[in-house]
Amino acid sequence: MKRKEFLKMTAGLAGGAAGLPLIAGAGIVAGAQPAPSAARLARAAAAGDDEYFWTLVRDLFILDPGWTFLNFGGLGSCPLPVLEALSEFTRAEERAPSAGHDEKAWQEVKVRLARALGRTCRPEDLGLIGGATEGVNVIVHGLPLKKGDEVITSTHEHVALHSALLHRMRHDGIVIRLFEPDIAVAAGNVDRIARLVTPKTRLIAFSHVTCTTGQLFPVKEIAALARAKNIWFALDGAQAPVCAPFDIAATGVDFYACSTHKWMMGPKRTGFIYVRPGLLDVLRPLTVGGGSSDRYDVAKGEFVLKQTAERYESGTQNDALFYALGTALELVETIGVDRIARRCRPMAERFYRGLAEIPGVVRLSPEEEAYRTLMIGFRMKGRTGGEIMAHLAKDRLRARPVTEGGLDSIRVSFYLNNRDEDVTAVLDSLKKLAA
Repeated sequence: MKRKEFLKMTAGLAGGAAGLPLIAGAGIVAGAQPAPSAARLARAAAAGDDEYFWTLVRDLFILDPGWTFLNFGGLGSCPLPVLEALSEFTRAEERAPSAGHDEKAWQEVKVRLARALGRTCRPEDLGLIGGATEGVNVIVHGLPLKKGDEVITSTHEHVALHSALLHRMRHDGIVIRLFEPDIAVAAGNVDRIARLVTPKTRLIAFSHVTCTTGQLFPVKEIAALARAKNIWFALDGAQAPVCAPFDIAATGVDFYACSTHKWMMGPKRTGFIYVRPGLLDVLRPLTVGGGSSDRYDVAKGEFVLKQTAERYESGTQNDALFYALGTALELVETIGVDRIARRCRPMAERFYRGLAEIPGVVRLSPEEEAYRTLMIGFRMKGRTGGEIMAHLAKDRLRARPVTEGGLDSIRVSFYLNNRDEDVTAVLDSLKKLAA
């Protein structure tokens, strides 16, 4: 659907991510200081003043200064530029309410998203949806699985994927086969999956990066295994983009679902689904309506779905959410994924090494550094996850309890809001608990 007059009526605010300045002129919170400008960020980066640059970046967030936030992997905090964009786009739409969305603006968001997902990703292979939960349900319920078909997944999945699989099992009789992630040797996960494959295996689906321990799987090797056995391969990628940079097409995955409110810092209730070229007609949309078809005629019984992943979008959208996502993607691009990794990986690695020095701590993240990410998982002997969380809370440290996979453990994330002092703070807190 198109609104040709929309750009004129809203003074350009709905022109997509590129239509709104990256940094608006003032904070949307009463009394807040104006967010640092993109020019200031660029100048600080060019000057080589690293600490000043990261101070400006931290100033983009309105996180409670009384707490140390260590849970971007659970729920990210939208930076001020994104909050301001969301407010402005929402106001623009309310000034000129109309069904549908501006097609040019909508596609601009997809172009920026495709660029964030790798050099070879095509915008037409992406559908903008409400998040990973919606995406994994499209994949699990949209594939032509029948009674007795087997699906391989891990024991460390988020409730979204396990719930979707159990729901399909309950209604259609699919069989779920589980593997326990190998944290010692990454290649061991390929072997564990291979041992579960039978002639009835139709789908392999698990997390690109686990929500439990931040484990990155060797997805290219698993994709090759799946392709050789003529098995569909799907990933829940909620934790991967920016946290563990990759080229989505190069992974070899068939289907990919993701939320963009974590490491991409977009508004809540935004995400995407990726479908590998050639597989659109394999994966049936769960919901269809305005926007999902090229044409329809009920009198003639004609219904032609769009020949892009836009077929998984339908109905009235909250366009402002996705236009603001475009602003978030622009912000990630401005800071730079490589620069983010150079800043955040050392904090996660220092925390991982520091855990080894605390009596009673068991590290749960992969032993091979290449398969660790910005999230580190651990437990403490003789302490429940709830006890550890309560202790951290006393020191004003906010982490994430992990119940998935029966772990009863803790996960700590390090991101743009964090400093090296935060690593020291959480390690010192755990040392006090151990003592």
